[in-house]
Amino acid sequence: MSDEEAAEQPEAGAGTGSDDSAKQAPEDGEKAKPDAAAPEPEGPSAKDTASDATNARKLHQDARAMENAIASLLGVRGGVGNVFVANTIGLVDAGLPRTTGFHHGSVPTGPIPAEALRAAAVTFVEPANYRELRDRLRDQRLVLLRAPSGWGRTATALNLLGLECAQGVDKLSPDTDLRSPAAPVDLEADRGYLLETLEFDQAASLREFSLDQWRRRLTEAGARMLVLLGADAPLRERELTAYVVDGAQRSDDRTLVLSHFQAGLVAAGRPRQDLVDFPEFTELVEEVVGRTLRAGDLADFGRGLCAVVLGEAGVDDVRLRYARGAESAFREWFDSLPDNEYRAFAVALAVLDGMPLATVAEAGTMLARAIQEAEVPDLRDRTRSVFAVRTANLVERMEAEITLAVDDSDLGTLAAEVARYLDPHRPRKVLEHVWREYTEAHGVVRDWLRDLGSSPDRHVRIRAGVAVGLLSLSEFDHARRHVIEPWAEENDYWERQAVIGALRLPALQPELQPLINRMIDQWLKGSAATGRRVAAVAAMGVLPIMTTAQVLKRLRRAADTDEPRMIIAVADSVTNLSLEPDRLDPVLGALLSWSRSKKADLRNTALNCVLQLVVYLQVSEDGSTDPWPGLLWVADLDRRTRHPARGVVVGTRRTTRREAVVSLVARVLEAPYFMGEAYRVVHQWVKTAERDPAQREPLGALLADVARATGGPATLRLYLTEWARARRGPTEAASALLAALDREEVPA
Repeated sequence: MSDEEAAEQPEAGAGTGSDDSAKQAPEDGEKAKPDAAAPEPEGPSAKDTASDATNARKLHQDARAMENAIASLLGVRGGVGNVFVANTIGLVDAGLPRTTGFHHGSVPTGPIPAEALRAAAVTFVEPANYRELRDRLRDQRLVLLRAPSGWGRTATALNLLGLECAQGVDKLSPDTDLRSPAAPVDLEADRGYLLETLEFDQAASLREFSLDQWRRRLTEAGARMLVLLGADAPLRERELTAYVVDGAQRSDDRTLVLSHFQAGLVAAGRPRQDLVDFPEFTELVEEVVGRTLRAGDLADFGRGLCAVVLGEAGVDDVRLRYARGAESAFREWFDSLPDNEYRAFAVALAVLDGMPLATVAEAGTMLARAIQEAEVPDLRDRTRSVFAVRTANLVERMEAEITLAVDDSDLGTLAAEVARYLDPHRPRKVLEHVWREYTEAHGVVRDWLRDLGSSPDRHVRIRAGVAVGLLSLSEFDHARRHVIEPWAEENDYWERQAVIGALRLPALQPELQPLINRMIDQWLKGSAATGRRVAAVAAMGVLPIMTTAQVLKRLRRAADTDEPRMIIAVADSVTNLSLEPDRLDPVLGALLSWSRSKKADLRNTALNCVLQLVVYLQVSEDGSTDPWPGLLWVADLDRRTRHPARGVVVGTRRTTRREAVVSLVARVLEAPYFMGEAYRVVHQWVKTAERDPAQREPLGALLADVARATGGPATLRLYLTEWARARRGPTEAASALLAALDREEVPA
């Protein structure tokens, strides 16, 4: 059989998803739950999913819908911003820009970006005992900072460590155990380490001996560590007094507001101004700084005032949220809603703020019916008037508006009429008010959200998940048992999105991160592709609660499988990890290791991941007419660098990104089961190079290196020649690439 025939006829039963007739994951809106008597549908083909570029758009849309849902409940109007820019790895056919690294003020586990440290320094206001904190950290290298929630512990820690540690700062995994001085933490000289939370049981049993041993390790390594504690942490006070520093009460909240106000002006290219330059702010500022608010709320207040100066908001909008009477006015508004129809719409709009009016109305009707069923158990006594409420009256009573917005659908972007509260912070207020004040409504709202988590609409199910996550901040275990785990047990892509949505906000809370880590580890137990296990794998690629090494270690165990659902989940997690620049090196190193494993299932899963990366990733390069294949761009960046970093670690060996890409592309081209799809990807690359001459020379250099890695260019020559001969084939690109192979060819 010729190389070409081998490429078109993969080995029967080889590797993962060997049945090519297996169904792909259904598109949104096409899902149909089977009848009870119907046989279980065949699972999706992992290889088909990885080789279909349209799935990259779906992965992007999932991520964008998730971030917009979080932004909505956090009062960030207008979405999360556009950070998909030139020379940044993104996803093929992604449509509207996707955000990366958007953590809403939290600190993700692992290395903290230098930009985050600089941003923290710009707006930082020293507490009264800052000098004591700094001196203690310098002298003993380990400090436990104890302060109440909202004091500004994380900002203070980032500022201190950023100033004292020239090599950067890492946030330690939330499951780091200080009681064990031998905990696997690789300490580096002149580097800072932040442990953002300490669980109650660990704090209560922490001994001076353990901290002394940590201090010795830090001293030997030349590193420093700050551990953050809540004011109610149960410590052994007398024993640990040498290490504990209590945060002094904030003495100047006005300065904190001013720092964020001025930082916003500078970022917008405006000169620094004082708050006193704006008399219209005087009364409101005096009222707000005279109250005891969280540091984060004061920072938001400063940014809100800046938005007024920049013309992005009105002073009444800021007053609506921060004035002393705002809470009582909100309560009066909610209590004045005339009936359950209005209250149900208010809750539905809180969950689906900014979504099409018809979608919000449908969800509101569902909730109104559920409330009526709870209040009037007898179906014969229930009455509802379909035409009782006019839309205009309803929206006005909600203090909302109907406006046009761009919707990113499966078919493309289009304008849609959406409903949203005038106050962007009201969605969160409504949900928290209902949950805090009306315990009888808990069951009804919880069941309604659980049903929404199975919606065919991507945005609805993700919004439902994020809403559950918000409500879980006060009772996480309850939400886990009654909503999150039942969703996971469905073992379905739709509910899995709701699960991830429900974990996003809790994963930003330091005190909940250790619990979520343990929950994920419990879900990962076993070897079958259960709903919980697949959900855990999917979540690890997007939750900022583990280091990259911890995630990849767990993914490796999960990747040793022939279950298509699990392989797809692993590939999606690997793809999501690779979109973050500081995680690409570990991902490439892991795939190099997995694809050479003695375990066939692990090898095949690794190659499936490689196939997905070569299909899904792209970069918009300056000076090119077409986006570059992501891995081609990564490899060529090294080629254009005189001394490329050898940052990809495989066991005890270190290699460059280019060498890693060459090896991985060569392996997927040589694997019989993946060969056909892999060469089709190369064909697409060649056709892109036909349209964009700037890509020909980099692609030729990469293919020449790949040819050497595979033992020779014969197969590539055959394909390039055949593609060029085809009608309207890429003749110019193929000719340039064949010439590149001629220049680089070496005797066997």
